[in-house]
Order: sequence, then structure tokens, then C-alpha cells
Amino acid sequence: MAILVKPPVAEPPYSLHDAYISEMRMEGDTLRLVTQYGYVCTTAPYGQVEGDVEITSIDWDFSCVYVMEYQDVLCGNYGAFTGRKLTVEDFLREYPEATLDILDETYGYHQVKLDGFLNVGERCLEFQLDLCYAGEFRYLLKQ
Repeated sequence: MAILVKPPVAEPPYSLHDAYISEMRMEGDTLRLVTQYGYVCTTAPYGQVEGDVEITSIDWDFSCVYVMEYQDVLCGNYGAFTGRKLTVEDFLREYPEATLDILDETYGYHQVKLDGFLNVGERCLEFQLDLCYAGEFRYLLKQ
């Protein structure tokens, strides 16, 4: 019997963990994530760098945002919640002023999932942004 081992996904050069997204913009088939203070380099000296992110050639039909609101527990804890699955366009229309605190990022074959907290005024919700893309995941470093 032949055994093939799937290699792990390559380490990204930067981590979006704890990145604060102040704005999301759809620009054709590209999604731009505007950060408040950038993200962290994953190699020594592991410093914070300023920049935004672009994900290109997104297939909007296979991309979505899950929004969850917890019931009787603090956001992000175990317990009951209500929620909805939205298209990215509907999400941006419904939450135009919301900001995102990214807690986790997952990369797969032409996919990225970003999870964290969705800040809507004084309300704290949880989100999962699932994107299917055929283009590039770009780190736009500010000099």
C-alpha cells in the first residue's frame, strides 16, 4: 500500500492574529482588509509591521460570513447563540461601520478563514469570514 503524507501549509510571512480590521472593502473580485496598526512578522525579530491585506480573484458565490450573537454568556464563551450566514456583500451592507478583531486564521487550498470578534457599536458579536479565492493573498506593507 502506498502512503502519501500531505505536507503542512507553508507558514505565512505575517500573522493576522490580533489584527484589528477597521474597514473591509470589496473592489471588484478583491477584498481589502484595512488594518488599524498592521500585523506581526512570523520570523525573527517578530515585530509589528504596518500594512493592509488584499485577497484577489475571490469567488463571491463560495464565500460567506457567519455572524453569531451569544445568549446569556459573554461573547466567545461556550453556550447558546443565534446567528446568520451572509454573503460578503450583504455583510458589508448590514455592518458598514463594524470592526473586526481577528483571533485566528486558517489557510487551505485557495481558501482562508478568519475568526474573531465583530464590534458593532457597543455590541460584541463573533464572526467567521470564509473566502474562496483563485488569486493572491497579498500583504501590502506600508513603508
